[in-house]
Amino acid sequence: MDNPFSKAIASLGQNLVGIGTGQNPLFAPQVANLFGFNIQGIPLISARDYFLTQMESWMTAIPLQTQWIVLINEYPKCINTSIIQNLERVDGGKKGFDIDRAKKILTAFPLQKVTGCLFAQGVNLPSDEFAVDYPTIENSRGFRSAPIAMQRANPGTLTFDFLETNTSFTDFVIRPWVIAGSHFGFVARDPNSVSEIIKNVKTTVTVLQYTRTFQKVSMIPRKIWQFYNCAPIGVGDQTYTYDTESFSSGRAFHTTKWVYSHYTVENNLYLPLTSIINRIASGQLPRISPLQNGGNGAVNLLGLI
Repeated sequence: MDNPFSKAIASLGQNLVGIGTGQNPLFAPQVANLFGFNIQGIPLISARDYFLTQMESWMTAIPLQTQWIVLINEYPKCINTSIIQNLERVDGGKKGFDIDRAKKILTAFPLQKVTGCLFAQGVNLPSDEFAVDYPTIENSRGFRSAPIAMQRANPGTLTFDFLETNTSFTDFVIRPWVIAGSHFGFVARDPNSVSEIIKNVKTTVTVLQYTRTFQKVSMIPRKIWQFYNCAPIGVGDQTYTYDTESFSSGRAFHTTKWVYSHYTVENNLYLPLTSIINRIASGQLPRISPLQNGGNGAVNLLGLI
């Protein structure tokens, strides 16, 4: 019998058999030709079981919201004691905004590049939208106007929360950065001019959202946000009291606001994820570090022979 019902059942059976034998892995599209889901009578499949089966796939698994890092590509050269003290009114002893030593420690590789900026505790990614209007049509009676696209909204404000520590990243790096930005502005700078490039306050900020792969295996980025020509424009106020400590009252984090010109978002689906997950599932764990014990030395960084 050649009809949509028989095709749907045959397709469903082939996919389920493939899942059980490993020939049709869970990350591949399931049930390619399904029809009759809402036909009265005995349902062809269970909506619940089908949903749960799909959620077992890596492609459709629910990611963790707490697994992310922030990378600040480069810190402006104008964030230094000499420039900030010349821009701001300081005390006669020149101790105000003496930030060189703190900046060197806080922006060093171990605190910024290994797992991203260690001080970043929260990020609020801005929305993207454009306006819609409905033109007025004279004597349109009961007919409604069609929507037309209007102006796209300006880039929103990017918000980062930074952890307050003994050597304050917010007050000795971000706050001087805000001051320098207010003085030098966001104009384009000649990259070949030393006197001009030192006034550049813009950088690229990357937010990587990670997800799980397999047990005892490192996570991989699932989304990569890039914010270009980015600079902080504000540092939030701070309140200190004698009643509670910062962690219990939620005041251990300082909010900062950032502006940017444009952004991009990427995924990692260009990687051979199917091959990587299959090899990991079969015990062929990739060795990604000479210090790592175990693993398959014949497998490279992408999990391929």
